[in-house]
Amino acid sequence: MFRLKTIKERLKSLVYAWRGLIYLLKNEDSFKFQSLFSIIFIIAGFYFEIKTSEWFAQLIVITIVLSIEGLNSAIEQLANYIQPDYDENIGKVKDIAAGAVLVSGIFALVVLLLIYIPYLLAII
Repeated sequence: MFRLKTIKERLKSLVYAWRGLIYLLKNEDSFKFQSLFSIIFIIAGFYFEIKTSEWFAQLIVITIVLSIEGLNSAIEQLANYIQPDYDENIGKVKDIAAGAVLVSGIFALVVLLLIYIPYLLAII
């Protein structure tokens, strides 16, 4: 059974997570941009009345992209804290993290195109 202390600690963790999400939405332009596109595709999903399976695919890729972008932002923050001056190795770490975001973004784009091209062709 869960101890009361454990439940309080989990609730505290949620507060920290919300704080991190708010930080991303207020301060990270890439996260804002990707959130905007996520909202556009969610609205498009309602407009085109996409299938349940398409909703699952869309929400999964949106979640992956936003999550990896959040991790990328955290890595950049940590790297800048550890080494505020230019450092080639820190640059590689940041590039690798950004590359992970790019991979997820390309995958998301492919999935979203597969979902929406048939709907767009149907109205042309």
